[in-house]
Amino acid sequence: MKNKLMTTALVTSMLSIGVTSAVAQTTITGNIDMSYFGTSAKGSAATSTIKSSSTMRGFGKEAQVNFANKGKMSNGMDYAAGFSIELDGPDTSGTAMFAENTYIDLISGNTTITLGADHIQNPDRNITNLVGFGYLGLDGINNVISSYPKAINSPYSSFGAGIVQTIPGFGKVSALYVPDRSGSDAQNDVLNGVQTSRGDVGESQYELGFKGDLGVKGLDVGVFYNKGDKQETAVTTINDRKGVKYEASYNFGQFTVAADYSKMEGIEQGTGSTGAMTAGNDEVKGKSIGLAYAVNKDLSIGYAYAKTSTNQTGGSFPDEKVNLVAIGYNLGPVVAQLQYKAVDNHANTNNLDGEQIAVKLGTKF
Repeated sequence: MKNKLMTTALVTSMLSIGVTSAVAQTTITGNIDMSYFGTSAKGSAATSTIKSSSTMRGFGKEAQVNFANKGKMSNGMDYAAGFSIELDGPDTSGTAMFAENTYIDLISGNTTITLGADHIQNPDRNITNLVGFGYLGLDGINNVISSYPKAINSPYSSFGAGIVQTIPGFGKVSALYVPDRSGSDAQNDVLNGVQTSRGDVGESQYELGFKGDLGVKGLDVGVFYNKGDKQETAVTTINDRKGVKYEASYNFGQFTVAADYSKMEGIEQGTGSTGAMTAGNDEVKGKSIGLAYAVNKDLSIGYAYAKTSTNQTGGSFPDEKVNLVAIGYNLGPVVAQLQYKAVDNHANTNNLDGEQIAVKLGTKF
């Protein structure tokens, strides 16, 4: 009995030390963003499937809390771990997304081995929207998304393993592998090794990436490439899933300029649609440029232009063109942004045009 009590006391003591250490190294951060938008569609193809009217208005929100822990392991290597809880949605019943930024990093000098989802560097941004918020495309017209590429088919939000190598004074090179890019086959518990009946529907995928300044102050460069096998059920004319992006911005004084080029192949969903795979709609290319001017340390204005083309056959699919003007104002703990978007041939649909004005208030803690 005495030995059992001693063992229990020892275990309790070790757990207490671990908890104390973890608490000392744990940080909690977060952000809250609130937006209001008004969207209208026009042209002979403007027949909204959401409302009888082609005009839509509403609020948007995002609230996120990040838990992070870091320290040293017994072998001298550093580690970092964390996860985020995100609440998205247009009303107070937003959905919690516990897989947001979930990771364990093992760090040795400039090399990091990472396991998790939504953590490794990735191409999910439109760098040319220098002052506004969100993506360049104007989503929602006729209940379809913009054709302009976002994350170029990146698998970064699915669970996988990756490595990041920091090259001092140059940037970071990364490689990511995910066994199921859909993320649907991730087990609910580490003790559950039973394969689901879905099989490898999502297929595996890898991504190679670089982000850095190349040793040039004010420069921000990104290059990404990903590739994955097409689904077994895909239309035969659809190629393997691929994505590539080249992007760069450069700040000099009060001015910043930016440009990017994106290309996606093996699209498993029709451009701008919510339907099934579509033969002949295999490739989407997007190009954009952006310019920003800092009036003073708090006020900035920006402009961006984007064009998207597709090789879809069987009809008329003109280039989608987006113009964006934005104003941003820094209020210290709160940032205010106002932007206006106008689109021609939304989602590569002939004579489907629209416009949107939106404002956002955001704060971090």
